[in-house]
Amino acid sequence: MPAGANPQVTHVRIPHPGSRMAASASPDHASALPPSRHLRLARLLARAGLVLGAGWLAACSSVSPQHASSSTASRNGQPAIVAESDAVRELDAAQLAQGDDAGTEVVVSNDLWGRIRAGFAMPELDSPLVARHEQYYLSRPEYLQRMFGRGSRYLHHIVEEVERRGMPTELALLPFVESAMNPTAMSSAKAAGLWQFIPSTGRQYNLNQNWWVDNRRDVEASTRAALDYLQTVYEMNGDDWFLALASYNWGEGAVRRAVKANERAGRPADYAHLRMPAETRNYVPKLLAIKHIVQNASRLGLALPELPDQPYFVTVEKTRPIDLKLAAQFAGMTEAEFLELNPAHNRPVISATRTNTLKIPVDRIERFKAAMAAHAAQGKPFVTWHPYTMQRGENLAGVAGRAGLSVPELLRANGIAPGTHLLAGSRLLVPQSHAGDDSLVEQFNGPRLYQQVDAGPLVHRVRRGETGASIARRYGLTLAELRSMNRRITRLRPGQTLVVRRTQRQTVLVAEDGSRQVISRQSTQPTVVAHALASSSTVTARSAGTAAAASRTTAGTASARSSGIRLVTYGHAGRTTAHTARAETSASRVARQITTRSSRHGSTHHVLPSGSRRAGTAVATGTTARRAAASHTASRTSTRKATARTSTQVAAGRKRPSSVTSRVKSRASTRVAASGSAGRTARKATTSKRASRATRTSSLRQAGKVASAR
Repeated sequence: MPAGANPQVTHVRIPHPGSRMAASASPDHASALPPSRHLRLARLLARAGLVLGAGWLAACSSVSPQHASSSTASRNGQPAIVAESDAVRELDAAQLAQGDDAGTEVVVSNDLWGRIRAGFAMPELDSPLVARHEQYYLSRPEYLQRMFGRGSRYLHHIVEEVERRGMPTELALLPFVESAMNPTAMSSAKAAGLWQFIPSTGRQYNLNQNWWVDNRRDVEASTRAALDYLQTVYEMNGDDWFLALASYNWGEGAVRRAVKANERAGRPADYAHLRMPAETRNYVPKLLAIKHIVQNASRLGLALPELPDQPYFVTVEKTRPIDLKLAAQFAGMTEAEFLELNPAHNRPVISATRTNTLKIPVDRIERFKAAMAAHAAQGKPFVTWHPYTMQRGENLAGVAGRAGLSVPELLRANGIAPGTHLLAGSRLLVPQSHAGDDSLVEQFNGPRLYQQVDAGPLVHRVRRGETGASIARRYGLTLAELRSMNRRITRLRPGQTLVVRRTQRQTVLVAEDGSRQVISRQSTQPTVVAHALASSSTVTARSAGTAAAASRTTAGTASARSSGIRLVTYGHAGRTTAHTARAETSASRVARQITTRSSRHGSTHHVLPSGSRRAGTAVATGTTARRAAASHTASRTSTRKATARTSTQVAAGRKRPSSVTSRVKSRASTRVAASGSAGRTARKATTSKRASRATRTSSLRQAGKVASAR
């Protein structure tokens, strides 16, 4: 280069030999592309940031200066970033103007955004939705910056794969639409990863999904599967990228049916004219909106994050399992940062047989290898999490506490739902202080759980032609059992809902593959429990024994309350033994009348003290108690009416007052005593017909006191 001459500097990105851009170059410039071996060398030099001389580049290529156009790359002597298709023309013009040995200096661009722009090849879509989505994104610059910032880790790998297949680089922006470039994103339809594969499509494209890993979230595996899928639907839709994208979002079968429907109706069968869901209708416009923002970021006043055109991570193969926390420590990263590059791993241990690769940042790979070697040289274990079986008498809190974890942390590490009650025999991954056998980790396919669950009632909807007997046989019940669970239903009609299994507490075995098997069942249907007070028939004089009986009564009351049963106590009207005030109070609590009411069935059970000679407990149902109360009320009313009638007759002089009064009172006394159902009092009232007038009056007075106590 002559002294004092101003060199012409042009930033040029050398195209990938398999890119669509290189394949679609015009015939006039096809000969200007250097051989593939020179392209590979130029790319390596570009990543290193080296400067190539124009004379060397011209000697290595078959460029002949035959284009006589003015150079646009020497604007005031400043470097110019030009598009890929213009780069060769600018280089040819510079060589023509200054000769083969001119001082033109070519700097290969190291900007990934420029590389993406150079590969844009999709046509424009005439739709107002494109501008609408452009406005939406531009009105949220923070969202764009977060999205582009996440893409800095994965975008170079995606662009490499897209160009290697000769596909337009707009497809490298598709994860921005699918998941906002978030590899851990999960949709309501259970689609996961950068490319949002649903489980079935993921399995179809060999994306493993098990307890250890979900390769739908793996950057390399999911990118490979997504581009395979896009190539398939592209060829299926007659090399139409818009229809291919619609198939990727909506399904190839749905797009094919929509195309055929338009063809039958004589309408255009392209993307713009198909009838499709709103999500698919907006799918391509969103992608083109992001394309326009990337293409015109400077003009729109948007500062894109700097993305060098070089790999962000490298893939390391491993042959043994390793704790995720330890791997992050070797790479000098936090666990969260490590998982951003390795989001496919579900567990705190990275299994070697499920996935044998790790992704490490390029600038940390040497540190990672050195730390691995030093750890192995010291003989330290690479895995601290090992399978553990819970023993009888252990609970989850104790196991987690010994491992230095909380119960939610241990459940989350094993993929178990919060609040799960585990029983003895459950097998989990638990961190342990001693070194274990790594092969046990590789053989562990997931937790094996024995858990206790409350299963809700099972119901059956009656269909036409069904009978109670047929429904009972279907569920292994007797007709009486079916009726007892559905007391309110007296006649079956189609559409009715029958309970065929009450709420149960079940012991369930959850196997490694997620299958469930019921081991045992225990009904949790509330039942009325009769608390037999064996010691209440005879009240002893010892206060210690009385206090013990009182404590048993209190415990029985608390148990009944916990099972949904209310215990209502009333004062005791019987006799008590003359002891100290404290002993007398305790004895009265034990011997008092207890009424147990079930809030569910509405029945009332009376436990009466056995103060008579016959030991035992008299139990009357709620119906009997209500009838007795009604009878007692009716007797009192009848007595009052009879007394009034007798007074009238005496006043008229038709009856003798004494005889009438005695007969009426005797009859009323008999009714009241019988209705009270109070044992000894009732027997006395029954035999009072043959007693004297004074005895009958005393019996009537005593029966009234019992009724008042009730």
